[in-house]
Amino acid sequence: MLHIPYDAALWRVADARASSMPVLAGSHRRAAANQVGALGEVLVENFLTSHELPFEARYSTDCDLLVAGRSVEIKTKDRTVAPEAHFDCSVPLYNHEHQAVDVYIFVSLKRDRRNTSTSINRYTDAYLLGWASRSWMMGGRHWPRDSVDPENGTKFWTDCINRPISDLRSMEDMVTEIRRRLARQVG
Repeated sequence: MLHIPYDAALWRVADARASSMPVLAGSHRRAAANQVGALGEVLVENFLTSHELPFEARYSTDCDLLVAGRSVEIKTKDRTVAPEAHFDCSVPLYNHEHQAVDVYIFVSLKRDRRNTSTSINRYTDAYLLGWASRSWMMGGRHWPRDSVDPENGTKFWTDCINRPISDLRSMEDMVTEIRRRLARQVG
């Protein structure tokens, strides 16, 4: 997992993006969901750019990015602690039918539980956790809505598929795979 400490410039870009987005009907977290999602997107885009990997931003409910011919959805979680390898990554199933992406990239944002601000700056750290193919991810543990994970007390507000962070493929591995796919497309 890659730790990204607070970076005012990246956070400003994400805040501007989140502010320009409509709040989707049925959004569980309303405008806060836009902040979380936008910051995750900006961090992944920055990662791809820093590795000189081309991508096309989509920002739709179908997918966030196209990278080397693959559709990518970025799943970002708000946490009050730094993520650990045994923590779960989640894919909510409420938009699963129309969101038939090829790849998920998982991001965690850390904020201080005592900070009640609604500013995007409440997130002090970010972590690029890794990635997974959709088909592999769907083999994870299914949690029905309103069920409770006895290991951590999480009550699921919607049906989800979970996998532990430790089972994800690394971001470095993703860079290698994207470069391989791009080389095959050129050759």
